[in-house]
Amino acid sequence: MAKKTLVCLHGALGTVEDFAPLANQLAEDFDLKLLNFSGHAKGTFWPKDFRIETFAQDLEDFFKQQQLTDVAVFGYSMGGYVALYHKANFEDSPITSILTYGTKFNWSEEEVLKETPKLDPVGIQTKVPHFAEELEIRHGERWKQVVRSTAHMMQNLQKLDGLSHEDLADVNCPVLILRGSEDRMVTLPESEKAANHLMNGRYAEIENGKHELSADNSEQIIQQIKSLIYPQ
Repeated sequence: MAKKTLVCLHGALGTVEDFAPLANQLAEDFDLKLLNFSGHAKGTFWPKDFRIETFAQDLEDFFKQQQLTDVAVFGYSMGGYVALYHKANFEDSPITSILTYGTKFNWSEEEVLKETPKLDPVGIQTKVPHFAEELEIRHGERWKQVVRSTAHMMQNLQKLDGLSHEDLADVNCPVLILRGSEDRMVTLPESEKAANHLMNGRYAEIENGKHELSADNSEQIIQQIKSLIYPQ
């Protein structure tokens, strides 16, 4: 049986390195393709607008460049949001199945006010210097700009770029919403609510999983991906 193409989309502040704990195992079962969104990672161009819509266009361009016509997408955190946005808004999207992990759907004013203060470059340097160093390794000298732009993007999710219930209802492919049981950023109710608004969606939980992708629960996640893409 030919391997199914699986495109992996990273999270906010991330790069394709997000998938390091799973990439080798995924490559055994899938034709694995990784994409860095514009503005993320060294060497990518800085986009005019740092928005979900922009990253969905990155994905569309990637599909065309790679001449992909039948693909599954594994989106981590923001990457899952981008995948769903693409499927809902691009008429000829080649996406035939989507799995998200750690994707946040509730971007109410209260949630935005809770999350955006964490995206302060000075605060990151002061309180978690090792994370600041990691961001600089991933994004280069512009890492502070990436952090500030991500905060602005989150603010726009409520006003401009957020996935509506109607958007989710327009996603007509199988979707599996995964969440780690110990995820402190993404809640069970918002994940189940998103799954219920999808035409063909379901929710599943990764036991002891946190928000970050980890080798500790990689086997659970890979089994869920395989069950969605290669159903018995």
